[in-house]
Amino acid sequence: MNNLAINVEGLGKKFSIGKKQESYRTLRDAIMEAFTGPFKKAGMLLRGEASAAGGLNEIYWALKDVTFQVGRGEVVGIIGRNGAGKSTLLKVLSRITEPTIGYAEVTGRIGSLLEVGTGFHPELTGRENIYLNGTILGMRRAEIEKKFEEIVAFSEVEKFIDTPVKHYSSGMYLRLAFSVAAHLETEILLVDEVLAVGDAAFQRKCLGKMGDVGKSGRTILFVSHNFAAVENLCSKVFLIDQGRVVASGKPREVINIYTSTLSTLSKTALAERTDRRGVGEIRIEGIGLFDDCGNAIDFPATGQKLVIRLYYKSYVNRPFMNCRVSVNVSRNELTYFNLSTELVETKPLTLSGDGYIEFVVPELPLSQSTYSITTFLEANREVQDWVVAAGDLTVVDGDFYGTGRSYPDGWQGIGVLIKYHWRQGVP
Repeated sequence: MNNLAINVEGLGKKFSIGKKQESYRTLRDAIMEAFTGPFKKAGMLLRGEASAAGGLNEIYWALKDVTFQVGRGEVVGIIGRNGAGKSTLLKVLSRITEPTIGYAEVTGRIGSLLEVGTGFHPELTGRENIYLNGTILGMRRAEIEKKFEEIVAFSEVEKFIDTPVKHYSSGMYLRLAFSVAAHLETEILLVDEVLAVGDAAFQRKCLGKMGDVGKSGRTILFVSHNFAAVENLCSKVFLIDQGRVVASGKPREVINIYTSTLSTLSKTALAERTDRRGVGEIRIEGIGLFDDCGNAIDFPATGQKLVIRLYYKSYVNRPFMNCRVSVNVSRNELTYFNLSTELVETKPLTLSGDGYIEFVVPELPLSQSTYSITTFLEANREVQDWVVAAGDLTVVDGDFYGTGRSYPDGWQGIGVLIKYHWRQGVP
């Protein structure tokens, strides 16, 4: 037992549907209440007690009968559908929310990165928030100062370190929050799917840092849909479905079990999917595929013009400002391309009511195969709707090069096709 960092036994967390739940507490709130929060010292034991449903009959178990152990220095991945209970588990381990039944014994000081800006006081500057987080961890000022320059350099927010973080963009929030969590002296690091909002270069930088943290002997629990990162970083993976750990083992084996379920999910109408993540005030509820004449198509051909239409529906009567809508196309956990409204247009996107966003691909660069579409919608740095494997994209062969010739046999679904030419010369 002494070699365990985390020991979870029969853990369960239930919510009463329709009853106002206790709001999510940030580190700032926890400090003000009782100097407790996402960062805890060694020997933490959380016990749950079953409570009355408050007169409501409908109960939702976000976690149920979860039992597992994580040894010191292990890097463990946690995967599963949106809404499966992954984030709730990390919030219980971070003592942000209490379990209903069971217990989680955590031995070691925990650093949590569960949401962009978690643990930051918006009125304080970046500098002040670094010292605040270190203090809560029980670090002396001299210890924090030793790490300060390294934290700031990694985060790349030097110019704004003395600016209140309420003025930071989501990217700046993420960079500083991750840098603080990764560099301050914690034995255990809990990381939720926050890297999804960062740019590609910083994502690679964060993953590299997490690899270094893991090699240093610190324990990491990493929730992610980035299966390549999970496979590269983790020695073990847990698959969570409907609040339960349904599989555990080597990364590739568990990832294969999970992906085998995604094709079934993609057949469910998008509006009916319950495994979505986000606030849900505005959602993507349909996907349509069209040719360049506006005709609906089921199987687009390689090289043809393809329009991917995402139908959105608002559930509140207000406009959503600074929106980002994205489509990710992947196969076997590998992303082939990502389409996002913010990449090709600089003006802010505002959404309201019902409507649709169209992504126009001039020449579909995919070879014959079936690919997976993931949809994402964000407003003002807040995830509104995120559905993994929201639908299928089945591509049939077409004359991509205009020569009547195609790629070699066996290359279906491998890589993307590009237009090119060649020439011959002499020295």
